Amino acid sequence: MDDPREKNEQFENPPAFSPAFSPAAAEFQRPKHSGLGIASFIMSIASVVAFVGVSIGVLILISDRIDFETLVGPDGELTMTEDELVDKIGPLLGYLLLYPLIMILNLTGLIFGIVGLNRPGTKKVFSVLGTVFNGLAILAFGVFVLLAIAQGNL
Repeated sequence: MDDPREKNEQFENPPAFSPAFSPAAAEFQRPKHSGLGIASFIMSIASVVAFVGVSIGVLILISDRIDFETLVGPDGELTMTEDELVDKIGPLLGYLLLYPLIMILNLTGLIFGIVGLNRPGTKKVFSVLGTVFNGLAILAFGVFVLLAIAQGNL
């Protein structure tokens, strides 16, 4: 019984006439954007905004505590000792813990983007954008860490 027809199908070929166009039926046929891809893209945008915001905030707080115009004397020597600098900047070091949190946001966005790329039947635009942007942010962070290690600052 190699019948190419299905159980309740009367003819082998599809019907010659299709039903009238209905926008509701057309909506179900179009693939939708991946929710994970949209989340990945939003995470990449949020991480860039957070990185810029935290960086500007930390620089403003440091510049309020230290007068950079008088930090170095005319002879090129520091006018403050290292202990004085650490005492002034030390309380602000807690803000630096926000950078690893931003990297966790990027890593989560990267994972969401990759999973969104592998979902069948969905549009991939936001998944691709989120994956690329989050991947670039993680790559840039890795390059900065490698540069710091190469200079002996880490």
